[in-house]
Amino acid sequence: MPKTLKEQSEAVLKKHLSLGETKRAVETIGNTKHHRFTSVRSYKETASTLARIAKVMGVSRLKEITPQNAIQYLNERKQQESKTRNFVHVQKNTVSLVSQKTLDAERKALSILLAEPLSRVYSSADRPSSSRAYTNTQVQEISKHQSERNALSTRIASEAGLRASELFTLRRADELQISTSRKWSPERFIGLEGNRYVVIGKGGLVREIVLSHETSAMLECHRLSSPQVRTDRGVKYESYYDIGAGNNFSKSYSDASNRALGFSNGAHGLRHQYAQARLSQIQSFGKTQEEAKLILSQEIGHFRASITNTYLR
Repeated sequence: MPKTLKEQSEAVLKKHLSLGETKRAVETIGNTKHHRFTSVRSYKETASTLARIAKVMGVSRLKEITPQNAIQYLNERKQQESKTRNFVHVQKNTVSLVSQKTLDAERKALSILLAEPLSRVYSSADRPSSSRAYTNTQVQEISKHQSERNALSTRIASEAGLRASELFTLRRADELQISTSRKWSPERFIGLEGNRYVVIGKGGLVREIVLSHETSAMLECHRLSSPQVRTDRGVKYESYYDIGAGNNFSKSYSDASNRALGFSNGAHGLRHQYAQARLSQIQSFGKTQEEAKLILSQEIGHFRASITNTYLR
């Protein structure tokens, strides 16, 4: 029985796995700038993207994809419309052009498949990006439309700027050592009071976060007697707390946001909220904007101040 496109994609990408290593320690793939996969999540997401591309292109085998038809596909995609739900009006389908983020993810998947760099194709959705950050009042209203379990996750993600998947990995700071391959700023969490926890982010980076004493006490009420393995989008996580996380939490948050506010910027908007509030707080301690960005970048799981600009729009 022939392999499905998803099975083909996973088989092709499996040879590029370097789980448990840091991005700095692994090689790039072929002639591309993309590093070998250091996390299962990234591997699975790229495999899914590649399978979806192959289906749209109408090929039955990945071997049929060439650099020429890959570029043709990307150039056609930038003009394509994708249906979305418009909750501001009568919940009708509306159309919007494929985003730059989607195009970049597809270009990455194709580049890795071909082991060749592909020129960047720019989305025709050329309009200024509006802020995704929520206000504290908006987050409180959204929480009222969630279950207690998911509302707690919203509170935690808002306080620490977490990704939805990182909620699976929450542990006390004395239970897991932060990544030693990075040089951490001693000024992280300046001005914050509370208890420290750790989460595992992209690339397996283990970093500290700070939760207020009140939030920490609420979280500990959801402590599991023994860790449980939970699966989200094909990735397995070891969880120590019974709280909302991953795709289910993201959906809960978006649904609650639409009910409470009439729109949704997604659970990722909580990271934007954290970044914007924290930058001002860090600067209030006499730090320049660039110094504050560097500290903030480490708090949210990056080590390049430039990346934080995405969250500051």
